[in-house]
Amino acid sequence: MKNQPDLFSESRLYGKESSILFLDTETTGIDPETANICEVAFLLSKYDGFTRKPDEDERLQEMVLPPEPVPPEASAIHHITNSMLEGKPSIEDISGKINKIVDRADYICAHNMPFDFTILKRQLPEIFNKIEDRMKLASLRLSRHVWPSIPSHSLQALRYRFNLDADLEGDAHRAMFDSELARSLVEYILHKKFVTPDSWDDLITYTQSTLEVLIFNFGKYRGKLVEDIAAQDRDYIKWLLRQSWMPSDYPDLYHTLLNKTSVKGKRT
Repeated sequence: MKNQPDLFSESRLYGKESSILFLDTETTGIDPETANICEVAFLLSKYDGFTRKPDEDERLQEMVLPPEPVPPEASAIHHITNSMLEGKPSIEDISGKINKIVDRADYICAHNMPFDFTILKRQLPEIFNKIEDRMKLASLRLSRHVWPSIPSHSLQALRYRFNLDADLEGDAHRAMFDSELARSLVEYILHKKFVTPDSWDDLITYTQSTLEVLIFNFGKYRGKLVEDIAAQDRDYIKWLLRQSWMPSDYPDLYHTLLNKTSVKGKRT
């Protein structure tokens, strides 16, 4: 990352085209291991460097019939009801359309990448298992890197904080509208020069780098400040760092705890 270059007039990317596929899913639940897709949207945008070519978007948005009814709790979020899904194709029925648009993408962007990709890989493994990590741009992680102190990085909170929907039409928690919001967020960050990457690869590497975790989101100290627990219960921190699942399941927390305890490169 550089601090000063003009991203849009001096970038080494000028004249280099890339296709970014922004995507979002609406689902039957909040557990990515069991939830199924009831709506999916793909927005393929072409960029000259970091400047989008506005007339070259490709869109695919489909409601799909899940193998289970949509519970009312899910409908309360995205307002997709079972009656709206009657007669709609299954996700497998539209896999050919999805494969065509995914194949044209150089990079994939989703706000909550782990959630969306867990479901997409489970339901369409032949398409999404081929997507490499180096292609994945998670706009939520990007936001957390850029604004570590704001209270919420949800797409809707960011929408209102930064007026991301000024040129958009649609409804919150619908797949295409949220795909457009994710695109608006990434472009806002780049145009405002909160980060100045040399390439899309550079931006993804930055986004995938370790984040500092401020608050425990599981276990007996859920909701407590990591810094406080690191000072008050060192034995618990040492126990966590010895667990084999920590580096893979909670990499950001793992590295945060290593830094807080000044134990780097090994487990205590």
